[in-house]
Amino acid sequence: MAAGNTEEELMLITTAVDIIFDDEEEQEAEELLLLAAGKKRAPIPKTENYFELIIPRFEPSDFRSHFRMSKTTFTFLSEILGEDIKSVSPYSKIPVTKKLLITIWTFGNQEVFRSVADRFGVAQSTAWECVMEVSNVFSVRAREFIVWPTGQAITINQREFLEIAHFPGVIGVVDGCNIEISAPHEHSDSYMNRKGYYSINMQGICDARMRFIDVYAACPGSVNDARVWSLSTINEESIRDYEHYFPDQTHILGDKIYTLQFNLLPPYKNYGNLTPTESNFNRVHALTRQIIERVFALLKARFRRLKYLYLQNVEYASLIILTCCCLHNICISLHDEFDEELNIQNDDGDDAANDNHAEVNDARNPQIENQNFQFPAIMKRNIIAEQLYANRQMQ
Repeated sequence: MAAGNTEEELMLITTAVDIIFDDEEEQEAEELLLLAAGKKRAPIPKTENYFELIIPRFEPSDFRSHFRMSKTTFTFLSEILGEDIKSVSPYSKIPVTKKLLITIWTFGNQEVFRSVADRFGVAQSTAWECVMEVSNVFSVRAREFIVWPTGQAITINQREFLEIAHFPGVIGVVDGCNIEISAPHEHSDSYMNRKGYYSINMQGICDARMRFIDVYAACPGSVNDARVWSLSTINEESIRDYEHYFPDQTHILGDKIYTLQFNLLPPYKNYGNLTPTESNFNRVHALTRQIIERVFALLKARFRRLKYLYLQNVEYASLIILTCCCLHNICISLHDEFDEELNIQNDDGDDAANDNHAEVNDARNPQIENQNFQFPAIMKRNIIAEQLYANRQMQ
């Protein structure tokens, strides 16, 4: 492009680059285009004293709007994580609270890293190091924030789920959630999900209070929910020590893609011939299970970075997802309300293509007829269905 281009034309060029590229790639491409046009990039001013002077003046509502959580929640995070974050890089000159704010801002917004760094007056590499340090601390301590219920907590979970739609024995509900990512440099085909975009298929199990009790974010998007469950750590651990995870014939609920197991109950497959008892079971099942869809919607609404993860290395995706889930649970536990409208998505209809696959698994999965159980999983589901239908008839 000739050196005589107008400022308006250059603006169009840089705007186009902003759309196509991200972060370092965006900056390099923009500089090349400006060089070809005979121009130089104007220095980008960093926000002066944003952390030191501007944030402390925020009203509570302003802080919540910017950081997607209350000042009280942030203070709590600083207190419980401060020493651990400091120990990661004890000679760092950046305050722990600044590292936390950079991380929370990054997860709560879809701003490119260069802008995040400019906002907080640090280099891009420093901003990324802050995010990784905080995320690694959460990874080490994740079991403190994402806790599988045991003892009295199991009884409480059953009671709270029972209050939703009277479905007995439920301690959690499970589903998969696709977290969109940029195209990985290697094995990209395995990350392409059935909806046509690259993703990590995150498995989440939540309780009736919308807290995650287990998260598994290690599978690429091409792996369906049933297969993710079979590969997940919680499934493997529950096989080794079943009574610890599912005592007293308790179970979790999943949608129709999941294989029927004694500890995981999907609805009846609807081929147009469901009995009234089975139809009622599916209705109560759906009312109870839908809370997991609200949890995923809340997670992505509060931590908007999860709507699209641009990463040079896809291995960081699991770490970021896990950190956001820990933060989600902390916010829920502290009653940190989030009042924005949620975009709740129901993927049940997309599972139709996988019905045959699930039926094959029903026949082959040895966990269904585990010798530790006194009766088959299909009988367990039928008994619950008859109980639910009898309860409805009595109302």
